[in-house]
Amino acid sequence: MSCCTVDIRTFDLRLDGPVVLSAEEAARAARFLFEKDRKQWAQARSALRRTLAGYVGAAPEALEFVYGENGKPALAGQAGVEFNISHAGGWAMIAVTRGVPVGSPVPVGVDIEVIREDVDIAKLLRRLGETELSGGTVDLFHVWTRREARTKAMGGQLMMATEGDVRVVDVRAPEGFAGSVALVGADPEPRYCGE
Repeated sequence: MSCCTVDIRTFDLRLDGPVVLSAEEAARAARFLFEKDRKQWAQARSALRRTLAGYVGAAPEALEFVYGENGKPALAGQAGVEFNISHAGGWAMIAVTRGVPVGSPVPVGVDIEVIREDVDIAKLLRRLGETELSGGTVDLFHVWTRREARTKAMGGQLMMATEGDVRVVDVRAPEGFAGSVALVGADPEPRYCGE
């Protein structure tokens, strides 16, 4: 495998959109302590359902999710689509692969983070074993998102170093955010899509 197209969709979770949740997801949303967090989680999950429904030709509410050992979601009974979602600071980013042009879907991971000047991101990265740390705060947050995207592509534990052929690129994100997408065994070619 050399490269694979990754569809990238970004959603502003502060906007009201159709909420489509399973009973289990609605119960999970209800457990959030703060209304803002509940609303944004419900908006992110609904955006994921609406996005994936378009790929598999099913109603958003009909989709069923299964979860890997470390919580990575997959669609039950839908082997033709790989996806991942990340949300931070009122925004969600969804990445989807469909196996084109390589013939089968490629495991994908995505991460979006708020760039915060009040966080010593270099210190956090060093504690995780990152040694290639140059540039300013924005550059260091991209190091962080690349690391998380690689881990999520592998379905590993967050913040654990990944092994194997996982390739990552930075992606466009809203102003004040960093984002990255990773694929297992292929170079990601981001394609930015609207909802």
